[in-house]
Amino acid sequence: LSAARARIAQLHTEIDKLQRLMDSLLAERDQCCQTLADFKYPILTLPTEILSEIFLQFLPPYPERPSFIGKKSPSFLLQICRRWRDVALATPALWSTMNLLLYNSNHHAQQRDLLKIWLQRSGNCALSIRVDYLKEANDDGTIIEECLAALLRHASRWQDIDVTLPFEELRGISGAMPFLRSVTIGIESWEERPEEPVVLFADAPALKHVVLSRSFDPFMVSLPWSQITTLNADEFYTNEIVEILRQTTMLEDCTLTILSGAVSLPASSIHIPSLPLRSLRLKWDDYPNPGQGAHEAQQLFRALHLPALETLMVHEIFLGPHPIATLPAVFPNGFPQQIEIFGAYTPREDYKAAFPRASLTVYGYGRIASENS
Repeated sequence: LSAARARIAQLHTEIDKLQRLMDSLLAERDQCCQTLADFKYPILTLPTEILSEIFLQFLPPYPERPSFIGKKSPSFLLQICRRWRDVALATPALWSTMNLLLYNSNHHAQQRDLLKIWLQRSGNCALSIRVDYLKEANDDGTIIEECLAALLRHASRWQDIDVTLPFEELRGISGAMPFLRSVTIGIESWEERPEEPVVLFADAPALKHVVLSRSFDPFMVSLPWSQITTLNADEFYTNEIVEILRQTTMLEDCTLTILSGAVSLPASSIHIPSLPLRSLRLKWDDYPNPGQGAHEAQQLFRALHLPALETLMVHEIFLGPHPIATLPAVFPNGFPQQIEIFGAYTPREDYKAAFPRASLTVYGYGRIASENS
Protein backbone atom coordinates (compact mmCIF):
# COMPACT_ATOMS: atom_id res chain seq x y z
CA LEU A 1 0.00 0.00 0.00
CA SER A 2 2.78 2.42 0.75
CA ALA A 3 4.30 1.72 -2.65
CA ALA A 4 0.98 2.45 -4.36
CA ARG A 5 0.61 5.70 -2.43
CA ALA A 6 4.12 6.74 -3.46
CA ARG A 7 3.35 5.94 -7.13
CA ILE A 8 0.16 8.02 -6.99
CA ALA A 9 2.11 10.98 -5.69
CA GLN A 10 4.66 10.54 -8.47
CA LEU A 11 1.88 10.41 -11.12
CA HIS A 12 0.27 13.59 -9.75
CA THR A 13 3.61 15.35 -10.14
CA GLU A 14 3.96 14.20 -13.77
CA ILE A 15 0.36 15.09 -14.54
CA ASP A 16 0.86 18.60 -13.18
CA LYS A 17 3.97 18.96 -15.34
CA LEU A 18 2.12 17.78 -18.47
CA GLN A 19 -0.84 20.03 -17.64
CA ARG A 20 1.42 23.07 -17.51
CA LEU A 21 2.89 22.06 -20.90
CA MET A 22 -0.62 21.54 -22.29
CA ASP A 23 -1.72 24.96 -21.04
CA SER A 24 1.30 26.51 -22.72
CA LEU A 25 0.53 24.75 -26.05
CA LEU A 26 -3.15 25.70 -25.88
CA ALA A 27 -2.22 29.34 -25.27
CA GLU A 28 0.17 29.29 -28.25
CA ARG A 29 -2.51 27.67 -30.41
CA ASP A 30 -5.03 30.36 -29.45
CA GLN A 31 -2.49 33.07 -30.26
CA CYS A 32 -1.83 31.58 -33.73
CA CYS A 33 -5.56 31.34 -34.40
CA GLN A 34 -5.99 34.98 -33.44
CA THR A 35 -3.11 35.97 -35.74
CA LEU A 36 -4.81 34.18 -38.61
CA ALA A 37 -8.15 35.76 -37.73
CA ASP A 38 -6.58 39.23 -37.70
CA PHE A 39 -4.63 38.74 -40.96
CA LYS A 40 -5.89 40.50 -44.09
CA TYR A 41 -4.89 39.07 -47.46
CA PRO A 42 -3.57 41.94 -49.62
CA ILE A 43 -6.10 41.21 -52.38
CA LEU A 44 -8.91 41.56 -49.85
CA THR A 45 -7.67 44.96 -48.70
CA LEU A 46 -8.06 46.50 -52.15
CA PRO A 47 -10.91 48.95 -52.72
CA THR A 48 -13.88 47.48 -54.56
CA GLU A 49 -13.22 49.68 -57.61
CA ILE A 50 -9.67 48.31 -58.00
CA LEU A 51 -10.82 44.73 -57.54
CA SER A 52 -13.51 45.28 -60.20
CA GLU A 53 -10.88 46.57 -62.63
CA ILE A 54 -8.69 43.50 -61.97
CA PHE A 55 -11.69 41.30 -62.68
CA LEU A 56 -12.29 43.09 -65.99
CA GLN A 57 -8.65 42.48 -66.98
CA PHE A 58 -9.25 38.81 -66.26
CA LEU A 59 -11.63 38.62 -69.24
CA PRO A 60 -10.20 37.56 -72.63
CA PRO A 61 -9.35 40.54 -74.86
CA TYR A 62 -11.84 41.69 -77.49
CA PRO A 63 -12.97 40.38 -79.97
CA GLU A 64 -12.75 37.10 -78.05
CA ARG A 65 -15.72 36.67 -75.78
CA PRO A 66 -15.87 34.58 -72.59
CA SER A 67 -17.91 31.40 -72.42
CA PHE A 68 -20.71 31.06 -69.90
CA ILE A 69 -18.80 28.50 -67.82
CA GLY A 70 -15.18 27.46 -67.31
CA LYS A 71 -11.99 29.04 -65.99
CA LYS A 72 -12.08 31.84 -68.58
CA SER A 73 -15.60 32.83 -67.57
CA PRO A 74 -16.43 35.50 -64.98
CA SER A 75 -18.63 32.81 -63.41
CA PHE A 76 -15.38 31.27 -62.16
CA LEU A 77 -14.82 34.36 -59.96
CA LEU A 78 -18.02 33.63 -58.07
CA GLN A 79 -16.49 30.44 -56.64
CA ILE A 80 -13.45 31.98 -54.90
CA CYS A 81 -14.90 33.66 -51.81
CA ARG A 82 -17.92 35.64 -50.66
CA ARG A 83 -16.33 39.06 -51.24
CA TRP A 84 -15.20 38.18 -54.76
CA ARG A 85 -18.67 36.92 -55.52
CA ASP A 86 -20.24 40.13 -54.23
CA VAL A 87 -17.82 42.32 -56.21
CA ALA A 88 -18.23 40.28 -59.42
CA LEU A 89 -22.01 40.43 -59.24
CA ALA A 90 -21.80 44.20 -58.62
CA THR A 91 -19.64 44.72 -61.76
CA PRO A 92 -22.07 44.78 -64.73
CA ALA A 93 -19.29 45.13 -67.32
CA LEU A 94 -18.08 41.62 -66.43
CA TRP A 95 -21.29 40.20 -67.86
CA SER A 96 -21.60 42.43 -70.93
CA THR A 97 -19.66 40.19 -73.33
CA MET A 98 -21.10 36.76 -74.03
CA ASN A 99 -20.60 33.76 -76.28
CA LEU A 100 -23.81 31.89 -77.16
CA LEU A 101 -22.79 28.70 -78.98
CA LEU A 102 -25.77 26.50 -79.83
CA TYR A 103 -24.15 23.46 -81.42
CA ASN A 104 -25.52 20.64 -79.27
CA SER A 105 -29.25 20.66 -78.56
CA ASN A 106 -28.66 18.80 -75.29
CA HIS A 107 -27.14 22.00 -73.88
CA HIS A 108 -29.40 24.58 -75.58
CA ALA A 109 -31.66 25.07 -72.55
CA GLN A 110 -28.68 25.63 -70.25
CA GLN A 111 -27.22 28.19 -72.66
CA ARG A 112 -30.58 29.99 -72.86
CA ASP A 113 -30.91 30.17 -69.08
CA LEU A 114 -27.35 31.45 -68.63
CA LEU A 115 -27.90 34.04 -71.36
CA LYS A 116 -30.88 35.46 -69.52
CA ILE A 117 -28.92 35.57 -66.25
CA TRP A 118 -25.99 37.39 -67.87
CA LEU A 119 -28.25 39.90 -69.59
CA GLN A 120 -29.78 40.71 -66.22
CA ARG A 121 -26.38 41.02 -64.54
CA SER A 122 -25.03 43.30 -67.29
CA GLY A 123 -27.25 46.15 -66.12
CA ASN A 124 -27.14 49.03 -68.61
CA CYS A 125 -23.73 48.21 -70.13
CA ALA A 126 -23.16 48.11 -73.88
CA LEU A 127 -23.23 44.50 -75.08
CA SER A 128 -20.74 42.52 -77.15
CA ILE A 129 -22.39 39.28 -78.28
CA ARG A 130 -21.56 36.26 -80.39
CA VAL A 131 -24.38 33.93 -81.47
CA ASP A 132 -23.45 30.82 -83.41
CA TYR A 133 -26.26 28.38 -84.10
CA LEU A 134 -26.21 25.06 -85.96
CA LYS A 135 -29.65 23.54 -86.33
CA GLU A 136 -29.94 19.80 -85.76
CA ALA A 137 -32.52 17.38 -87.12
CA ASN A 138 -34.33 17.05 -83.79
CA ASP A 139 -34.25 20.78 -83.05
CA ASP A 140 -37.62 22.53 -83.38
CA GLY A 141 -36.03 25.96 -83.11
CA THR A 142 -37.79 26.93 -79.88
CA ILE A 143 -34.62 27.61 -77.89
CA ILE A 144 -32.99 29.84 -80.50
CA GLU A 145 -36.23 31.81 -80.81
CA GLU A 146 -36.26 32.36 -77.05
CA CYS A 147 -32.59 33.36 -77.07
CA LEU A 148 -33.05 35.86 -79.89
CA ALA A 149 -36.16 37.26 -78.21
CA ALA A 150 -34.16 37.79 -75.00
CA LEU A 151 -31.34 39.47 -76.93
CA LEU A 152 -33.69 41.69 -78.94
CA ARG A 153 -35.18 43.04 -75.72
CA HIS A 154 -31.72 44.54 -75.16
CA ALA A 155 -31.03 45.56 -78.78
CA SER A 156 -30.72 49.20 -77.72
CA ARG A 157 -27.54 48.18 -75.84
CA TRP A 158 -25.88 46.18 -78.64
CA GLN A 159 -22.42 47.48 -79.51
CA ASP A 160 -20.56 44.64 -81.25
CA ILE A 161 -22.25 41.48 -82.50
CA ASP A 162 -21.10 38.37 -84.33
CA VAL A 163 -23.97 36.23 -85.63
CA THR A 164 -24.06 33.07 -87.72
CA LEU A 165 -27.67 31.98 -88.05
CA PRO A 166 -30.04 30.33 -90.51
CA PHE A 167 -31.64 32.97 -92.68
CA GLU A 168 -35.08 32.55 -91.10
CA GLU A 169 -33.70 33.48 -87.68
CA LEU A 170 -31.42 36.18 -89.04
CA ARG A 171 -34.22 38.05 -90.78
CA GLY A 172 -36.00 38.40 -87.42
CA ILE A 173 -33.28 40.72 -86.09
CA SER A 174 -34.75 44.22 -86.05
CA GLY A 175 -35.30 47.26 -83.88
CA ALA A 176 -33.43 50.41 -82.92
CA MET A 177 -29.74 49.82 -82.22
CA PRO A 178 -28.30 53.28 -81.54
CA PHE A 179 -24.94 52.06 -80.19
CA LEU A 180 -24.25 49.24 -82.64
CA ARG A 181 -20.85 49.92 -84.23
CA SER A 182 -19.56 46.57 -85.51
CA VAL A 183 -21.22 43.52 -87.09
CA THR A 184 -19.78 40.16 -88.12
CA ILE A 185 -22.41 38.25 -90.02
CA GLY A 186 -22.80 34.83 -91.62
CA ILE A 187 -25.75 32.79 -92.80
CA GLU A 188 -25.66 29.15 -91.70
CA SER A 189 -28.31 27.95 -94.16
CA TRP A 190 -30.95 29.13 -96.61
CA GLU A 191 -34.19 27.24 -96.20
CA GLU A 192 -36.10 29.78 -98.25
CA ARG A 193 -34.60 32.58 -100.29
CA PRO A 194 -36.60 35.82 -100.21
CA GLU A 195 -38.16 37.32 -103.30
CA GLU A 196 -36.88 40.76 -102.32
CA PRO A 197 -33.62 41.61 -100.49
CA VAL A 198 -34.04 41.70 -96.72
CA VAL A 199 -32.67 44.80 -95.00
CA LEU A 200 -30.86 44.22 -91.71
CA PHE A 201 -29.70 46.79 -89.12
CA ALA A 202 -31.59 49.57 -90.87
CA ASP A 203 -31.90 51.52 -87.61
CA ALA A 204 -28.24 51.40 -86.54
CA PRO A 205 -26.79 54.87 -87.26
CA ALA A 206 -23.43 54.17 -85.56
CA LEU A 207 -22.71 50.98 -87.54
CA LYS A 208 -19.38 51.50 -89.35
CA HIS A 209 -17.52 48.16 -89.32
CA VAL A 210 -18.70 45.01 -91.08
CA VAL A 211 -17.18 41.55 -91.52
CA LEU A 212 -18.90 39.21 -93.99
CA SER A 213 -18.47 35.47 -94.41
CA ARG A 214 -18.82 33.58 -97.68
CA SER A 215 -22.38 32.51 -96.92
CA PHE A 216 -23.57 36.12 -96.95
CA ASP A 217 -25.41 37.00 -100.17
CA PRO A 218 -25.46 40.75 -100.96
CA PHE A 219 -28.22 40.19 -103.51
CA MET A 220 -30.51 38.69 -100.86
CA VAL A 221 -29.46 40.57 -97.70
CA SER A 222 -28.85 44.30 -97.58
CA LEU A 223 -27.03 46.28 -94.91
CA PRO A 224 -26.84 50.08 -94.48
CA TRP A 225 -23.89 50.09 -96.90
CA SER A 226 -23.74 53.86 -97.34
CA GLN A 227 -22.53 54.39 -93.76
CA ILE A 228 -19.94 51.57 -93.62
CA THR A 229 -16.31 52.72 -93.38
CA THR A 230 -14.52 49.40 -92.70
CA LEU A 231 -15.29 46.19 -94.58
CA ASN A 232 -13.81 42.69 -94.53
CA ALA A 233 -15.45 40.32 -97.02
CA ASP A 234 -14.03 36.81 -97.16
CA GLU A 235 -14.44 34.56 -100.22
CA PHE A 236 -16.93 36.31 -102.48
CA TYR A 237 -17.36 36.12 -106.20
CA THR A 238 -16.51 39.20 -108.23
CA ASN A 239 -20.10 40.08 -109.07
CA GLU A 240 -20.98 40.00 -105.35
CA ILE A 241 -18.10 42.33 -104.50
CA VAL A 242 -19.16 44.73 -107.27
CA GLU A 243 -22.68 44.78 -105.81
CA ILE A 244 -21.26 45.70 -102.38
CA LEU A 245 -18.75 48.30 -103.59
CA ARG A 246 -21.42 50.13 -105.56
CA GLN A 247 -23.15 50.98 -102.30
CA THR A 248 -20.29 51.42 -99.79
CA THR A 249 -19.60 54.99 -100.86
CA MET A 250 -18.00 55.97 -97.50
CA LEU A 251 -15.56 53.05 -97.38
CA GLU A 252 -12.10 53.91 -95.95
CA ASP A 253 -10.55 50.52 -95.11
CA CYS A 254 -11.30 47.37 -97.07
CA THR A 255 -10.11 43.75 -97.19
CA LEU A 256 -11.58 41.56 -99.93
CA THR A 257 -10.91 37.91 -100.72
CA ILE A 258 -12.13 37.09 -104.23
CA LEU A 259 -13.19 33.50 -104.84
CA SER A 260 -12.03 32.03 -108.13
CA GLY A 261 -14.71 30.78 -110.47
CA ALA A 262 -16.37 31.89 -113.66
CA VAL A 263 -19.15 34.40 -112.99
CA SER A 264 -21.25 36.51 -115.30
CA LEU A 265 -19.99 40.08 -115.12
CA PRO A 266 -21.06 42.17 -118.14
CA ALA A 267 -18.93 45.23 -118.79
CA SER A 268 -21.96 47.47 -118.25
CA SER A 269 -22.22 46.26 -114.65
CA ILE A 270 -18.70 47.24 -113.62
CA HIS A 271 -19.51 50.83 -112.75
CA ILE A 272 -18.20 51.56 -109.25
CA PRO A 273 -18.30 55.10 -107.86
CA SER A 274 -15.16 56.81 -106.61
CA LEU A 275 -14.38 55.52 -103.11
CA PRO A 276 -12.55 57.39 -100.31
CA LEU A 277 -10.48 54.29 -99.52
CA ARG A 278 -7.20 54.82 -97.68
CA SER A 279 -6.29 51.14 -97.38
CA LEU A 280 -7.19 48.28 -99.75
CA ARG A 281 -6.22 44.61 -99.51
CA LEU A 282 -7.24 42.42 -102.46
CA LYS A 283 -6.65 38.70 -102.01
CA TRP A 284 -7.21 35.88 -104.48
CA ASP A 285 -8.48 32.46 -103.44
CA ASP A 286 -7.80 30.02 -106.27
CA TYR A 287 -9.59 27.06 -104.66
CA PRO A 288 -11.43 25.14 -106.06
CA ASN A 289 -11.17 26.67 -109.54
CA PRO A 290 -7.60 27.88 -110.13
CA GLY A 291 -7.48 30.58 -112.78
CA GLN A 292 -11.23 30.77 -113.33
CA GLY A 293 -12.69 34.22 -112.86
CA ALA A 294 -9.35 35.99 -113.21
CA HIS A 295 -10.64 38.12 -116.09
CA GLU A 296 -13.57 39.35 -113.99
CA ALA A 297 -11.21 40.11 -111.09
CA GLN A 298 -9.07 42.20 -113.42
CA GLN A 299 -12.18 44.03 -114.63
CA LEU A 300 -13.03 44.79 -111.03
CA PHE A 301 -9.60 46.25 -110.27
CA ARG A 302 -9.56 48.41 -113.40
CA ALA A 303 -13.02 49.76 -112.52
CA LEU A 304 -11.80 51.14 -109.16
CA HIS A 305 -11.20 54.85 -108.70
CA LEU A 306 -9.31 55.46 -105.46
CA PRO A 307 -7.93 59.01 -105.28
CA ALA A 308 -7.18 58.91 -101.52
CA LEU A 309 -5.55 55.46 -101.33
CA GLU A 310 -2.42 55.28 -99.14
CA THR A 311 -1.83 51.53 -98.81
CA LEU A 312 -2.42 48.84 -101.44
CA MET A 313 -1.92 45.11 -100.94
CA VAL A 314 -2.90 43.18 -104.05
CA HIS A 315 -2.44 39.78 -105.65
CA GLU A 316 -0.79 40.23 -109.04
CA ILE A 317 -3.58 38.32 -110.76
CA PHE A 318 -5.78 41.42 -110.34
CA LEU A 319 -3.30 43.44 -112.42
CA GLY A 320 -3.76 41.27 -115.49
CA PRO A 321 -1.15 40.11 -118.00
CA HIS A 322 0.49 43.56 -118.07
CA PRO A 323 0.64 44.67 -114.43
CA ILE A 324 3.15 47.46 -115.03
CA ALA A 325 0.66 49.17 -117.35
CA THR A 326 -2.38 48.49 -115.16
CA LEU A 327 -1.30 50.42 -112.05
CA PRO A 328 -0.93 53.84 -113.74
CA ALA A 329 -4.39 53.40 -115.28
CA VAL A 330 -5.96 52.82 -111.87
CA PHE A 331 -3.98 55.60 -110.15
CA PRO A 332 -3.68 58.37 -112.72
CA ASN A 333 -3.23 61.05 -110.04
CA GLY A 334 -0.45 59.39 -108.04
CA PHE A 335 0.36 56.10 -106.39
CA PRO A 336 -0.30 54.89 -102.86
CA GLN A 337 2.48 55.51 -100.37
CA GLN A 338 2.93 51.77 -99.82
CA ILE A 339 2.38 48.96 -102.33
CA GLU A 340 2.66 45.22 -101.66
CA ILE A 341 2.17 42.76 -104.49
CA PHE A 342 1.65 39.05 -103.80
CA GLY A 343 1.87 36.03 -106.07
CA ALA A 344 4.08 37.96 -108.47
CA TYR A 345 5.64 36.62 -111.64
CA THR A 346 6.92 40.03 -112.66
CA PRO A 347 10.38 40.77 -111.17
CA ARG A 348 10.59 43.50 -108.59
CA GLU A 349 13.21 45.28 -110.64
CA ASP A 350 10.61 45.88 -113.36
CA TYR A 351 8.20 47.37 -110.81
CA LYS A 352 10.94 49.49 -109.28
CA ALA A 353 12.02 50.81 -112.62
CA ALA A 354 8.46 51.77 -113.47
CA PHE A 355 7.66 53.27 -110.05
CA PRO A 356 10.95 54.50 -108.55
CA ARG A 357 9.33 56.59 -105.82
CA ALA A 358 7.00 53.94 -104.45
CA SER A 359 7.64 52.02 -101.21
CA LEU A 360 7.39 48.66 -102.89
CA THR A 361 7.41 45.04 -101.71
CA VAL A 362 6.96 42.16 -104.12
CA TYR A 363 6.27 38.61 -102.96
CA GLY A 364 6.73 35.79 -105.45
CA TYR A 365 5.22 32.34 -105.11
CA GLY A 366 6.79 30.58 -102.14
CA ARG A 367 9.38 33.30 -101.51
CA ILE A 368 9.86 37.02 -101.11
CA ALA A 369 10.86 38.38 -104.49
CA SER A 370 12.41 41.41 -102.84
CA GLU A 371 12.66 43.37 -99.62
CA ASN A 372 11.30 46.85 -99.01
CA SER A 373 13.13 49.53 -100.93
